[in-house]
Amino acid sequence: MSHPLWDRYGPLIKSRSRMIPDSVVHALQSIPHPVVLLEGTRRVTDDWRTALVRLGRELAEAFPNAIFRSGNAAGSDEAFAEGVASVPGSHLQLILPIPQVGRSRRPKGTPCFSLDQIPDAELEILVTACAAATPANRRLFDFFVNGPSNNHAYSKTRYLVRDALKVIGSPSLNLPPATLGLFFINEDDASGGGTGHTIRLCQNHNVPVLTQQAWLDPLNP
Repeated sequence: MSHPLWDRYGPLIKSRSRMIPDSVVHALQSIPHPVVLLEGTRRVTDDWRTALVRLGRELAEAFPNAIFRSGNAAGSDEAFAEGVASVPGSHLQLILPIPQVGRSRRPKGTPCFSLDQIPDAELEILVTACAAATPANRRLFDFFVNGPSNNHAYSKTRYLVRDALKVIGSPSLNLPPATLGLFFINEDDASGGGTGHTIRLCQNHNVPVLTQQAWLDPLNP
């Protein structure tokens, strides 16, 4: 079944020699070592997956000094990461809720970091940031700090706290904060789920966010 967004932009993407929008170039070209979040919805058609792999590859080629950071989820994250990892010498980081998650999706040799490596003082900062970004889940975040670690709610919340690590970084792990967030969102639920949570984290920490509306519209003559 066709996808309305692909019906609109697919022919333009196929016909262009470069997918990287000028807004991304302007945001990154003056920063010696930018940190770019590449992620989004798990719901990705085959056409869009191919396009996101291509965009990840072009970004890695255009910005060899950049660090590209992903949460290693299926869908958009995996496609972006595949594109970046296809470029020799590129710098890809995967930020995980637990060390063993998503092993089959990891490009070989990619550095991985997880919440298990974060000291308690930094973890508290991440949890506080999460509660500010998604206050409706404040009780979950309180439970994460005080509740048992073998509970389903605790396990679910780890993913949201992991999102804060992607944005804020970690001094102890030498992970700098993000410079820019590039997202492929579900336009029917742009503020929902982990992607919406991560976007709000970016906004609260002054990290510019570009969704596909920002990097696709310039393609439309």
